[in-house]
Amino acid sequence: MQITIEDISPVEKRVDFEVPWADVAPRLHTAYEKLRREAKLKGFRPGKVPRQVIERLYHNQVEGDVASELVELSIRQAIDEKQIEPVAPPTVDKLELKQNEPLRFSARIEVRAQVTPKDYSGIRVSRRPSKVTDEQVAQALEGYRRQHTAFLPVEGRDTTADDDLLRVEVHGKVGEHKIKTKTVTVDLTDENAGGLPGLAPRLRGIPVNAAGLELRYRLGDDSVIKSLAGKEISLRVTIKEVRGRKVPALDDELAKDTGEASTLDELKAQVRAKLVEADQQRIRREMASALVKEVVKRNDFPIAPSLIDRHAENIVARVKTQLMMAGIDVEAEGGYNHEAMKKEVHAEAEESARASVLLRAIAEREGLQVDAGDMQKRLVELANARGESVNKLRTELENSGRIEGIRAQMLEEKALDMLLGQAKIVDEDPDSLIITPDQGGGQRLVLTPEEAVDEARKKGGQPPGK
Repeated sequence: MQITIEDISPVEKRVDFEVPWADVAPRLHTAYEKLRREAKLKGFRPGKVPRQVIERLYHNQVEGDVASELVELSIRQAIDEKQIEPVAPPTVDKLELKQNEPLRFSARIEVRAQVTPKDYSGIRVSRRPSKVTDEQVAQALEGYRRQHTAFLPVEGRDTTADDDLLRVEVHGKVGEHKIKTKTVTVDLTDENAGGLPGLAPRLRGIPVNAAGLELRYRLGDDSVIKSLAGKEISLRVTIKEVRGRKVPALDDELAKDTGEASTLDELKAQVRAKLVEADQQRIRREMASALVKEVVKRNDFPIAPSLIDRHAENIVARVKTQLMMAGIDVEAEGGYNHEAMKKEVHAEAEESARASVLLRAIAEREGLQVDAGDMQKRLVELANARGESVNKLRTELENSGRIEGIRAQMLEEKALDMLLGQAKIVDEDPDSLIITPDQGGGQRLVLTPEEAVDEARKKGGQPPGK
C-alpha cells in the first residue's frame, strides 16, 4: 500500500492511499462467495446461484462493503505507522474502486498541533487564606441533626411548615423547556430541593392538601444551574404527602449516634478539620484554574475545530444532565437546542481544548509519564466508585478504547501538579505579610511572619500589625 501525506495546515493532514488490486481482489472474491452461498433467489437452489448473477445484482453492495473495510484498515495502518494522532474520525473522499486497478482514496485527518510550550514555569498565582467560620461549623452540625431526624406524618395543622418534607406532583415549563409530570420529594429547608431552584421556598405556608397550585417566578442570574439563570418558571403543583420533622438535640448523644465521636466537642473539632480540608481543596482548584488560564494566555497556537467541538459536546452533556436532574424534558420539541447550546459554550470549550493540548505538550516536554502503578491506582478508585471489579472495568475500558482517554487525563493532571509545584504562590494575607512583586524585586514573594518583621525593621518601618 502506498501512503502519501500532505500537511494542509498545522492541524490537518491530507493522506492519499493506493491499495494494490492484489489486495483488493481476494476480499471481493471472499465477499461474493459468501453472498453466493447465502443468497436465496427464485429459480436457484441455495448455494447454487451463479457468480455472474450475484455480481450483476449485488456489485454495488459488495464493492461498497469491501471498500469500506479496506478504507478502515488502511487508515488504521497509516495512523499506526506514521504516528498520526487524530482528534476526530477522518473524512474520506475521492474513493475509486475499479476492476483490475488499485483502490484509491484520500482522507482528511485533523490532528493536534505540534506545540512547543513556553513561559509556563514560575507563574505567579494568588492563594486566598483558608477560613472556616463558626457559622459553617454550626451548619455542618445541623447536617448531622438532619441525618438523624425522624419524619412523621403531619396531623392537626392545615398549612406546611418551613421545615416540612413534601412529596409533590409537579409539571410545567422552565423558560422554553418543558417539565414532564413527575413526583418529587422536596425538603422545604433546601432552596434547591426537588431538582428545581426556587421551588422549595414557594411551598412553605401553603395548604397541606393543595392541588393544582399555580407557581410563577423567575430564576435569578446567580442560579446554581447556570443554563437556567434568568428563566421564567411556570408550574402546577399538587401535594401528595406532608411529613414533619422530629429533630434530635445537639448534644453528646447525637455525637455518639454519628459513630464519629464520643462527645459534642470532639464532633465539632472533627467537623472543623473536615471543613478546612474541603476548603483547601477548593483553593487548590481555584489556583489550578487561574494557572491554566494564564498558561493558555501565554501560548498561542492553532487548534483543530473538531477538538473544540469535542470539548463543547462534553460541556453540553454536563448541562444536559443538570437539566434532566431538574426534571426538564430535554427531548421535548421546541425546548432544549443542542446546537444552540454548543454555540453558547464555544469560548469555554476552546479554552478547555487549548488547556488540554498545552498540558499534554508540557508533560511530553518534561518527560512526565503515567506508569502501570498510576493506572492501577486510578482503576481501583473508579472500580470502587462503581461497585465492580477492577478486572471487569479494565476490560470494558480497553475494549471501548476509553482507557487511553483516562491515561491522557492522568497525564494532564501530572502536568498541572508540576505547574502548581513550580508556581510562585502569592498568599492573600490580611495582615500584609506579603511583599508585592514590585517591592520584591524578583525575590521570593511569600514571607513568613518572622521574615516580614525582619524586612520591615531593615527598612526602618514598623513590623506589620504594629
